[in-house]
Amino acid sequence: MKLGEKAINTLACVATLIAIGLLVNACSLWTERQLALAKTDKLQVKLTQQMRFANEHSDYETYKTRLLSKQNYLEQKVEQQLSLNNGLQRLQKQALAQGLQLSKLQMEGKPIALQNGLQMQTLNVSTVGEFYSLLRWLRQVERNGCKVKELRLQSIMETKDVLKIDISLEFYFAN
Repeated sequence: MKLGEKAINTLACVATLIAIGLLVNACSLWTERQLALAKTDKLQVKLTQQMRFANEHSDYETYKTRLLSKQNYLEQKVEQQLSLNNGLQRLQKQALAQGLQLSKLQMEGKPIALQNGLQMQTLNVSTVGEFYSLLRWLRQVERNGCKVKELRLQSIMETKDVLKIDISLEFYFAN
């Protein structure tokens, strides 16, 4: 019986070693499969991107037209920003020329498109200065294409000459 038990124990050990070897082999194969799947996914994404690029650029004239339309759109945006920035700088310079102190110049919302290529931007302005200087500046502002939407005056000094004015302006500029 001892010989039979030794043979059975030996066979059990051999079977356990074979099972462990198969398990290690299965783990390494599973890892290789996962790496192969990841590589396949990356290649599929790259192929999809290349196919999309090829489809977009297969017709050179269409590609050129799209590119020019994007360029024109960006140029218009730059011109609009320059026009708006130039207008705001002009308002600031005119206020300084009249001896006014601008304490706030804030845009409200986004520009609204109007007819004939015009756009309108609402501005909130707060300034301090003498009454007649404020009047002269408001006349200049209206001549430059702004419309006074709302106006609030406050006396802030002992003298009646120095006033604080809060204005809501509609600033019109070309596209």
